[in-house]
Amino acid sequence: MVERLRGFRDFYPEEQESRRLMFDRMRESCLEFGFREVSGPSVESVELYANKSGMEIMNQMFSFKDKGGRDVTLIPEFTPTLARMVSARKDLVKPLKWYSIEKFWRYEEPQSGRFREFYQLNADIVGSESYLADAEVTSLASDILKKLGILDKVKFKVNSRILLDRILGEKGLKKEETYLVLDRWNKMTDEDKEIYMKENGLDPGLVASIADGSVLNGLEDEEMQRIAKIIDYVKSSEMVDIDFDLKIVRGLSYYTGYVFEAWDKEEKFRAILGGGRYDEIIGQLGGEKTPSVGFAVGDAVLENILKSSGKWGKVKRKALFLAMVDDAGKEYAPRVSKTLRENGVAVDVNTAERGISKQLDYASKMGYGYVAIVGENEKRNGTIVLKNLNTGLQEELSLERCAEIAEKIEQS
Repeated sequence: MVERLRGFRDFYPEEQESRRLMFDRMRESCLEFGFREVSGPSVESVELYANKSGMEIMNQMFSFKDKGGRDVTLIPEFTPTLARMVSARKDLVKPLKWYSIEKFWRYEEPQSGRFREFYQLNADIVGSESYLADAEVTSLASDILKKLGILDKVKFKVNSRILLDRILGEKGLKKEETYLVLDRWNKMTDEDKEIYMKENGLDPGLVASIADGSVLNGLEDEEMQRIAKIIDYVKSSEMVDIDFDLKIVRGLSYYTGYVFEAWDKEEKFRAILGGGRYDEIIGQLGGEKTPSVGFAVGDAVLENILKSSGKWGKVKRKALFLAMVDDAGKEYAPRVSKTLRENGVAVDVNTAERGISKQLDYASKMGYGYVAIVGENEKRNGTIVLKNLNTGLQEELSLERCAEIAEKIEQS
């Protein structure tokens, strides 16, 4: 038997239904916030990512030469594609509010919450430099988590690369080296921090004052005021745990200002989502310099948190199984299934040659609460026998009473 490749996943129906519900909740929030859906190709030119995504992502790409000899890759993220799409159209009315749910690929070490193939929601506002755009994408992220039932278990951490760069410059700290230790701060032991800072010529006291936020005490800064406005806006939109954290830096090659992440409060998992302001990328691709802000949320970590919180529930469907007891029932089945489907009921028609008891057993194992049974008598009378598999009770109903049938099924 050929085994599934490491880092890739199979989704059987019972899992895929819950995943579909998760994605539906994401779309619902995006549409309520006025975002419009876009999509792009699964393969892009490697050139699109050069000098824009950072070496880490460049090293993780599933890249290859196509039959035309061009260097291409399966897409590892969406922002470069979005930037290319915006650059290609001069007629777009800005600010744009776009979202997408795409599949991505990165060749990295598989572990909990991280796979080589994954799905990700991206939501962006393109063409606005206002703090309102930053606040609105953050509010959208919190609304998605609210609809999924886990907002009370989540905390948002926000920062500004402008503010952090200003502090580093005033303190005389090396930018990239300080970024790296701040980004890994909670994962490093005290000994590891001491060794790293000594090797990179960093003042441990100064770096620690940034990590714990004490460097902000008494600091008057316009960027701090901007972030405070964002926090107030988001808190006004949702009852959300959100606060400053100077350790949030995000990707070095992307972000130019505001950055944010959402974590489970106990930090048992990886960051659930993250994003920020990227004002340079569209200009780097040949378009005009265009202020932009957005975030992404992957399916893997979110699924883990939903399951651990008891929110990964079975999807309720208005559906039933249609069983036939004889040849007359088979002849009558198309009319029954068509009528029920036209009235909003999903109908799983028996497609195997088996007796009624085995059909009922199959329906039970597939999780149906109701079965519609038809035979010669039902065909003659224009009825169905609706059987409740949970109670064993059954009643004969006119097919014309589809609304009543649908209501009974929905309540199961």
